[in-house]
Amino acid sequence: MQQIPELPDVEMEDFYQSINGGEKLFLLKAALDHEVFEFCDKPATAEEFSSTHGTHTGLTEKFFNALAASGLLIKTDSTFQNSPLASACFIEGKPFYQGNLIGLMLKTRMERWANLGRCLKEGPLQPKNDRRQVFDARFTRAMAEGAMRGGLHRTVSTVTALPEFQTAKKLVDIGGGHGLYAIAFAQANPALESVVFDLPQVVEATNDYIQSYEMQDRVRAVAGDYTADSWGQGVDIVFASDCMYRPRAVLEPILSKIKDSLNPGGMFISKHWMMDDQRTSPDTTVYFDLMVSLMGNFSGHIYTNAEWRQVLDSAGFTVESVDISSPSKPSMIFVGRKKA
Repeated sequence: MQQIPELPDVEMEDFYQSINGGEKLFLLKAALDHEVFEFCDKPATAEEFSSTHGTHTGLTEKFFNALAASGLLIKTDSTFQNSPLASACFIEGKPFYQGNLIGLMLKTRMERWANLGRCLKEGPLQPKNDRRQVFDARFTRAMAEGAMRGGLHRTVSTVTALPEFQTAKKLVDIGGGHGLYAIAFAQANPALESVVFDLPQVVEATNDYIQSYEMQDRVRAVAGDYTADSWGQGVDIVFASDCMYRPRAVLEPILSKIKDSLNPGGMFISKHWMMDDQRTSPDTTVYFDLMVSLMGNFSGHIYTNAEWRQVLDSAGFTVESVDISSPSKPSMIFVGRKKA
């Protein structure tokens, strides 16, 4: 007789809890698509939702129960109402809305992660779209929503505390996308002119954000490719956020251009996800490194702290770093100063 083996001394429960997130992503996307959180801003029953939205009555009740189990709705007797998280982040039009980001996360899982096994055999996927279609207005809005998860606020707090910041007159945010960083920096320093330098199809969306924050007088969006085009000279701060995940050979001429554009004593400030020396932690960055490499139109490289410090040092900057990480946004800020 073969005895049933003893349980191994491993944390199986922790691992299986960690992979249950897929269900929550599909739940959330369906709720966003059907405007559940707008409906449940006040207490309502699943039956009321079903009758007004034309959904299947039995499934809707189970769907709402699942949203309550995930912490997005709060159930009291037979009624459901938004949790504080859902009310803050999942009603379109609110400042911390995350719907476009959730859509992008689901898209990358369907288009990239679902093809991981195939890519291991055949290599990276061949892109169907060019950069003009990838970096569109919807992508820009998703990146803006990602910044509003706390990374923007931690970055602004760190940068504005630098002694040179309050005397700076001109800042250029290369690859600045939505422009929220440039806007926030200009709001923190009334004498600062901020320029967002990004691709032509991106700056159309940038201008929307500039206008919504009524910062047209001190924040400008300028069309250009920072890898190839010039943004001018006489800059006090060049800022780059999550856009320089490129091989060193590609970055070296860009860093040289950044340094040349800076005034003596100027700063290049970069905010990017980093990895440890073993390239196995934090897990969020390691997964991101693999994900971006699954598409053949992007020869991405995620740097370790030591690698990025060495890259900036080799470019002639004196370097200091600040850890502003959260579990979902493992970012490091590096400040590279040009010698006065």
